[in-house]
Amino acid sequence: MRWQIEIPKRKISTTDLKGHKDDIEMTGEKVSMIITYEVDNEGYLSISRKLIYPLFRLQPDCTTSSYILDDDTKPIDFGKEKFIKAEIDGMLTLKCETDDCYINHIFYPSTTFPIAYEKVEISKKKDIDIPHFDKCTRINSILGCEGWIYTDRLATKCDNVITFAYASYFCNQKAPKEKDSYIKRKERINELLNQCDLTTGNDIVDTMFAFAKLRVGEAIFNTRNGKINSPCGVNYYAGIWANDQCEYSTPWYAFTNDKNEKEAAINAMNWFERYMNDVNQPLVSSIISEGTDYWNGSRDRGDSEMYLYGNCRFYLTRGELPDKRHLKMLQWAANYIESQILDTGVVYSDTDELENRLSSGINLSTSSLAYGAFSLYAILQERLNNERLKEKYLKLANNIKESIEKYFGGKVSGYDTYHYHKGCDKIRAWLCLPIFMGIDNRWKETCDAIDKLLWKNSSCLSVEDEEISWDRSALYYIATLFRCHDTKRAWDKLVEISTVRLLGERVPYVVEAYPEYNMRHLSAESALYCRIITDGILNISFDKNGFILNPSLPSNITHLEIKNIYLSKNYYDIIIDNGKLLLNKH
Repeated sequence: MRWQIEIPKRKISTTDLKGHKDDIEMTGEKVSMIITYEVDNEGYLSISRKLIYPLFRLQPDCTTSSYILDDDTKPIDFGKEKFIKAEIDGMLTLKCETDDCYINHIFYPSTTFPIAYEKVEISKKKDIDIPHFDKCTRINSILGCEGWIYTDRLATKCDNVITFAYASYFCNQKAPKEKDSYIKRKERINELLNQCDLTTGNDIVDTMFAFAKLRVGEAIFNTRNGKINSPCGVNYYAGIWANDQCEYSTPWYAFTNDKNEKEAAINAMNWFERYMNDVNQPLVSSIISEGTDYWNGSRDRGDSEMYLYGNCRFYLTRGELPDKRHLKMLQWAANYIESQILDTGVVYSDTDELENRLSSGINLSTSSLAYGAFSLYAILQERLNNERLKEKYLKLANNIKESIEKYFGGKVSGYDTYHYHKGCDKIRAWLCLPIFMGIDNRWKETCDAIDKLLWKNSSCLSVEDEEISWDRSALYYIATLFRCHDTKRAWDKLVEISTVRLLGERVPYVVEAYPEYNMRHLSAESALYCRIITDGILNISFDKNGFILNPSLPSNITHLEIKNIYLSKNYYDIIIDNGKLLLNKH
């Protein structure tokens, strides 16, 4: 592996980047920065910055219209810099040297301002003058939707440390300035890492889990309509999708009880309210531009199913009941799903969350999500003491379960599994979804098929005989294996993907897709990684009275603990030691 763990659950590092190029995205409430670093074959470092300011928009109604600034200039020029070491710990540090001095470049975003930082630490080898730099430089101006946008590079010097702040603002405003930006970023990193603190005895899994918490926790934007998690990855900012946010990240946020994450989860629920109509039209595909517009290029992707499933898990995990407003929204989603049940008993949608990248139509994903959503909604209704609705949604769930078997079940590529849709005779990664949701009668051959035909390069292909892969399906698959108590295979797969993503060629997070956009560090995939532990290994489920733990550990892991996890209105430390389960309430 190219990288190594320097401090477990805190830092990775490498001295081996010769001939290598990579990038990392780091995010705050009003800025995201993607730093590309490359070391040539002679060992010299080059750096470029892609700075994204989602609250400054260049078009009013376009998902990808965030103001983006590309910059590869040197704010201070030491000449050619020989690479020494790189470190990632919630910030990116690149250590270099010249004949005259050592230089550390430290990159991080502001936690709350539209400012990206590069902190340059200089250690002289001999008595030299620090190269000239400008204290304030206008590096860009551009016309946006709401006026002219300026970006200044502001420099401050303290001894041999120079901090460059890339600040964006409207022309009738003053450039934003911030005190103690480095300290605030460190504090936020520590806050996120201390939540749901995992120890398995495997440093790679523990560190990957810590980095995943950081990635999904930092990617929350403070928009004009409240804080919201967004995917990021150059294109997707200050907007939400029912899968990335409601289905993936919202259930994770319930376990942390983090103030920003809780607000983001609730806002993701609320933003869809204005699209819940009385003419039985589906939810829009995404809500963009700080909640002021929408994109609906794929129509119904199973969005109501995603919405109901993720938000029910949120409430059941937290041990809270929805208020009248949220209950009305959940009921709308339930009613819409029910209206889409076909005569065959499965659930209609136009496509799935892959938005027709691959064939879909009436598909297994939507029906599986409907089954999971109704099963959870029935428990929520039971907690509301509504026995009639509890029985109704349990019956609907069971009917969908039976219909999934009749409609999708069959032999595919020699395995007793499911056709992803009628006429689909290839193994698809999302065949694990009904099993993850609790329909386990075909689990063994389905998981064997995915393992044999789709597991490649430490992730899952989306369909056999293709090269398209998405980590999100690999993460669901691993969690599914744990839920089925196929623990050795699950653990081996978890260690494999964790090793490659944390310490390999593209680090330090799980990624979205390949070859599409070349493996971006989208945030919600990291939520799915975290949920391998909560939904997979711990196999947390719910009943009327609270949560149920049914842990599923491989024989070589004799001790596991997760501290500061939020369940049913309390913080707990969950400890599994030699098969004994201990639950300590704070």
